[in-house]
Amino acid sequence: MNIELISLQGIACCLAFFFAGIVDSITGGGGLITIPVMLAVGLPVHYITGTNQCSAWAGAGVAAYKFIRSGNIHLKSAIITLPFAIIGSYIGARLNLMVPDHYLKIFMLITVPIIAAFVFANKKLGEEDHADENSTLYISICSAIIGIVLGGYQGFYGPGSGLFFMLAYAALLKLDLVKATGTTRFVLAVASTISVFTYLASNAVILNLAIAANVFYIAGSYFGAVLTIKNGAKIIRPIMFCVVALLIIKIVVDLMV
Repeated sequence: MNIELISLQGIACCLAFFFAGIVDSITGGGGLITIPVMLAVGLPVHYITGTNQCSAWAGAGVAAYKFIRSGNIHLKSAIITLPFAIIGSYIGARLNLMVPDHYLKIFMLITVPIIAAFVFANKKLGEEDHADENSTLYISICSAIIGIVLGGYQGFYGPGSGLFFMLAYAALLKLDLVKATGTTRFVLAVASTISVFTYLASNAVILNLAIAANVFYIAGSYFGAVLTIKNGAKIIRPIMFCVVALLIIKIVVDLMV
């Protein structure tokens, strides 16, 4: 399926992906922008998830590359997390077919404000990098848990998964917020490859929109990565709380529908 790019639908979606690229490369949560916009302009629902993932794929890789080049990635954690995230994502996707996500949304509505309160109370969370204080065994165990649990969440429900990966790296592995963001970008960019090709093979993508949106997403991702590397926690924290607020709003709306 294709749509007219020089139309309200095409222009609105491409602009949404530009801003989503900025948000994703800073904290994650760009899908909280793109998915509502695609729904609002009337794109067919069964094409939205596939188009969203394919439109963000290349940009995620660009952001990850920028963080790698600047040295803002904890490679050991990322490499260990990756296979577990892929396994967790597959398990989550399978569970989604068997368990109504209504129960997860109720759980998220309770836990997300708690997570926000934890971050707000820990004002120094992620300000400094203390990852070298961790043993290899501790890094391996925490990275595996992060991969399985949050990969499972991404496969089962998804919204805000990048934010949760970043916070887990900062809280458990003591990475600073910039390095936690870079590590998250790397893991999600590689892990999403499988789902992207799955959606493409299933013809569940509006192809011309995905190609055009990738250009806008790449521009936004690069810009957001530069802002993050340059400004660190000063820019990450405000965006993070905005994403949490959007996530809570989305969960409430989903429960009311």
